[in-house]
Amino acid sequence: MALLKHSLVTLAALLVGVIAWMALDDRPARLALAALPEDATTLRGAILALSPHAGEPPRTKIGATPAGGERGRNRPVVVVAGAVGEAETRTQVRGIGSGEAERSVTVYPDTTGIVASVAFKSGDRVESGAPLAILEHDNEELAVARARIGLDAAEEKFQRYQRLAQSRAVTSVEANDVARERDNARLDLRAAEIALAKRTISAPLAGHVGIVNVEPGDLVSNQSTIATIDDRTRLRVIFYTPESFIGALAIGAPVEAFASARPEKSYGGTISAIDSRIDEASRTLRTEALLDNAADELRPGMSFLVTLRLEGERRLAVDPLAVQWERDGAFVWKIAGNRIEKTPVRIVERNIDSLLLTAGDLKRGDQVVVEGVQSVREGGTVDVRDTRPAPTGPARDDGALPPAAERNAPAADRRAEAGTDGR
Repeated sequence: MALLKHSLVTLAALLVGVIAWMALDDRPARLALAALPEDATTLRGAILALSPHAGEPPRTKIGATPAGGERGRNRPVVVVAGAVGEAETRTQVRGIGSGEAERSVTVYPDTTGIVASVAFKSGDRVESGAPLAILEHDNEELAVARARIGLDAAEEKFQRYQRLAQSRAVTSVEANDVARERDNARLDLRAAEIALAKRTISAPLAGHVGIVNVEPGDLVSNQSTIATIDDRTRLRVIFYTPESFIGALAIGAPVEAFASARPEKSYGGTISAIDSRIDEASRTLRTEALLDNAADELRPGMSFLVTLRLEGERRLAVDPLAVQWERDGAFVWKIAGNRIEKTPVRIVERNIDSLLLTAGDLKRGDQVVVEGVQSVREGGTVDVRDTRPAPTGPARDDGALPPAAERNAPAADRRAEAGTDGR
C-alpha cells in the first residue's frame, strides 16, 4: 500500500513538472501536438491552453539555424554578380643579353714591316678605305719603278717585232714569244704595285677605332693588331630564349631593351636572327636583336635586359573578388538561373582588375558571384541586386617593370604561367 502511494505521488510530481515545462517552453508542447492524433481534441486543447504559442510557426533567433533547416537554406541570399568576359594574356620573355657592334673588324697587316706612320688616334671615326698606318715601302717603290721600266722595254720590243712580222723578217713564233714577254712584264708591274699597296693599311669599313696598338718604328707582322673598328650605328644584342617560346619567335618581332649603364631609358629594336639549334645544356635558343644607336649612346659589350612581347591567348576573365579558394584549389560561384553552382577554375594570369582563367563549366557571358560570396552555399538560391560588367583585360600595359627593378629580374619568364629561366 505504501508503494502504491509512493508511485502515485511520483507520477503526480512528474505530471506537474511536465505541465510547468509546457507553460514555460513551447518546444515540449510542439512535440506533444506532433505525436497526438488529430482527433484527440481534448488533449490538444489542454496542451494549447498551457502553451498558447505551440500552434504557431517556430521563430528563429538571429544568427541561429531554424528548425526545418531546408527552408532556411532555400531562403535567397542577396549578392552582386559579375559577368564573365574574355581577355588576352600578356606573354613576354625577358632575357639578359650582351651588345655587339652590327659590324666589327680587327685589322691586321698583310705583310711584315716597320711602321712609318699612324694616321688615326684612339676613338677616331674613320671612313671605309681611309689609311690607318703606313709601313716603310722604299724597296716596294723601287720594285714598281723597275717593273715599269721592264714593261716599257717589252712594249718597244713588241712593237718592233710586230713591224718585222708584217715584212716577214721574223717568224710568227718569234713574234708570239715577244708578245708573251710583254704580258709577263705587265704582270710584274702589277705584282709590284700590289706589294706597294700592302704597305698602306686601310680601314675595311666605316666606324670608330679602338685603342691604338702600334707606334711609328714598331715591327709588325700579319699577327700584329693594328686597330679594331666597330660600326655601332646599330647594336646587335645576343640573348637566349627558353625552348617553350620558340614557336612564337619571328624575324622582325619588336623588342625593348634597357642598358644596365642607362636604366632610365629604353631602346627599341627588332629580332634580326634566330639560331637553328637549341643548346642542349641550357635548353635555350640563341636570339639576336638589332637596336638603333644613331645617337651613339651605347657601346659594344654593354649588358641589356631585353623584353620580348609575344602574341597572347584568349582566356576567360572574371573580377578578382569572384575567385575563392579551398583545399582542392580555386573556384567561383556560378549563377545558373537563381541557383548557385560551385565551378572549379585554374588561374592563368593575374592582372590589376581581372583574373584570367580556364574552366570547363564556365563560358563567356555567364554570371558569377562577386559580392556576398561568404553567405552563399552550393545548391542555394540568390537574389542578384546588381551586375558588374565583364572585365576586358589589364587596365594598363605594365609588361615592362621599372628599369631599376628590371636589373634584378629573372632571365626569362612567362607572365601567364610559372617562369622559365633562360641562359
